[in-house]
Amino acid sequence: MKRHIILLFTLLIGVSLKSQEVKEISRNWTSFAQSLEVTADSLKKFRVVAHAKVETSDEEAWAGVWARVDNKPEQGRGFFDNMGNRPIKSDTWNSYTVEGFIDSKSEKLVFGGICSNNGKFFFDNFELYIQDDTGEYQPVTIENPSFETKVANAVIPGWNPGISRGEIISIKEFTTTSNEDRVDGDFSVLIEGKGISKNTGDLEAILPHIGIGISLLFILIVIFSFMTYASSPEDDKWSGFSRIGFRFSSIYFLLIIFFQNNGAYPFFEYIARKPTELMQKFAPWFGKQIIGIPYNIRTGPNGSGDTTYDYLVICIIFIVAIVGTLIWSILDRNRPNYKKLYYWLTMGIRYYVGLMLISYGMVKVIQLQFPAPYFDRLLQPYGESSPMGLAWTFLGFSEGYNMFMGIAEVLAGLLLFRRTLTFGAIITLMTAMNVMAVNYFYDVPVKILSTHLVIMTLFLLSRDIKKVLLFLVTNKPVERLTTIQRPQLKKGIHIGMNVVKGLVIAYALGYGFYSALEARKLYGTDVPKPVLYGVYEVTNYVVNGDTLTHYMSDKRWKNIRFEREGRAQVRKMNEQDVYFNIVVDSTAQVIKFSPTDGSGQFDFKYTKTEHTLDFNYIYENDTIIGQTKRFGKEDFLLTNRGFHWINEFPNNR
Repeated sequence: MKRHIILLFTLLIGVSLKSQEVKEISRNWTSFAQSLEVTADSLKKFRVVAHAKVETSDEEAWAGVWARVDNKPEQGRGFFDNMGNRPIKSDTWNSYTVEGFIDSKSEKLVFGGICSNNGKFFFDNFELYIQDDTGEYQPVTIENPSFETKVANAVIPGWNPGISRGEIISIKEFTTTSNEDRVDGDFSVLIEGKGISKNTGDLEAILPHIGIGISLLFILIVIFSFMTYASSPEDDKWSGFSRIGFRFSSIYFLLIIFFQNNGAYPFFEYIARKPTELMQKFAPWFGKQIIGIPYNIRTGPNGSGDTTYDYLVICIIFIVAIVGTLIWSILDRNRPNYKKLYYWLTMGIRYYVGLMLISYGMVKVIQLQFPAPYFDRLLQPYGESSPMGLAWTFLGFSEGYNMFMGIAEVLAGLLLFRRTLTFGAIITLMTAMNVMAVNYFYDVPVKILSTHLVIMTLFLLSRDIKKVLLFLVTNKPVERLTTIQRPQLKKGIHIGMNVVKGLVIAYALGYGFYSALEARKLYGTDVPKPVLYGVYEVTNYVVNGDTLTHYMSDKRWKNIRFEREGRAQVRKMNEQDVYFNIVVDSTAQVIKFSPTDGSGQFDFKYTKTEHTLDFNYIYENDTIIGQTKRFGKEDFLLTNRGFHWINEFPNNR
């Protein structure tokens, strides 16, 4: 016993020491910043000015001056601009400006420099200005603005590495030094990136065989969970394999339901909030200190369900399930069966899979998950779309196919009733496997969830899999299907469970459908169309009397898109997109354009006919005049082809 305590103590000391090491991370970009507290009673503009240049042969390399405004808690997101849409690539010193705004919601202003990929990135002479109450820009004192205090140990005095104070950032692909090639004073700061490829910072590049490991993990989960059915769940005496399989399944599936609930259970996020916060602290520590992942592990939702964090959670749950199964098997080795617990486990799984697919089915029935192709998609060449983008366009094209998929997923509601469980599991398995196949083969980042929906459905179906196969592929008579027996409960508890079940189903179907319809009005196909709805191809663009014709011009507009109220997109001839908030005065025929990056506003005056829109505006002392030709969705073959019973020839274009 004493030896075991010493071994455990030694292990804890080793883990503690390892957790104190400062580890390098790996990625293709780096940055530095300063921050200051800001307050404003009204809207005020600020301006960050800096000199920069880039020496590189890497076409993907770029630099930028960046700024971010952090708002007070519960006040939403503030301003952000990192010049990603106008990157610095010049090899000569130039001055660059980022303009933004602060208001009564603002709490902190963060600003600095950013660079990406291979090359030498020079920065010098940062300046910050904020408007006073009269609208005049006043200089703000910042630390080490011209980098005259030399870099020591790759740290820029007065500046924080990364994008926020307190980040531990040491990026092995980049080095930071002082340099005598400068604009002001004696030194500039030089950041040099080397050895960066398109896969830098990607765990799949660091561990090229990680896909095999993930596949083996899923296979082991299937094997261990299916051990539950080494004997029938109706038997009074379960085999040792069945009991071990059930113990693993109980721990693993219940933890998955808890930490990867994804909104399946109504209001469950309130119950899981604190444990989830603990997991969001533990999983990144586990990934960095135990596994050795060399980059920052983000925990916040970003639309992907297959993040490093998500895989770490699965790995942790698997380890806990294995250890928990061993301990449970030692402490409870004489129990003959787990019939009562089996009922509760399968109920949890049935409701998780059923409610999950009902919610996904609802947003397909009303074509919310896969909307009809936006103008962005219709104008995008096939070859420039991602596999996921191609899948979304394909699935979103047809409202009828959306409804078909949605109804198939809503039928997972049959899992909520024990008498229809096997029938529901067969339908759900086919539906879930199709979803999983799309996610895998079109690189949709919902692989973890869809795989677990398939595994859980197989777990539910496996208790009757022999009977189902006999019925489908032989002419032998089949005994009755297994019905999962509910434990004996008091009458009041029994009635209460039925009431709760009815409320959950009513909530999932009724409120779920209502919420989906409301969401469709907010950002689906029922969103009101703006007055100028359409794509306007610019046929003529004149700046100060000179007609611009260069096909790679970063000034000439290629098209203007009005698709959402209060929003507009402009694509330039060099394929750069610029996004605007707009206010339309259709009576005066004037649109106030406000770039989302905070740069200068301008009044866009227009004259519109059914098929054209002519415009003029003044921007940065340039007078711009243009003519456009309008296109609606009815002008694209994809959206105007329609349905035909008879086709003499295939229209495969």
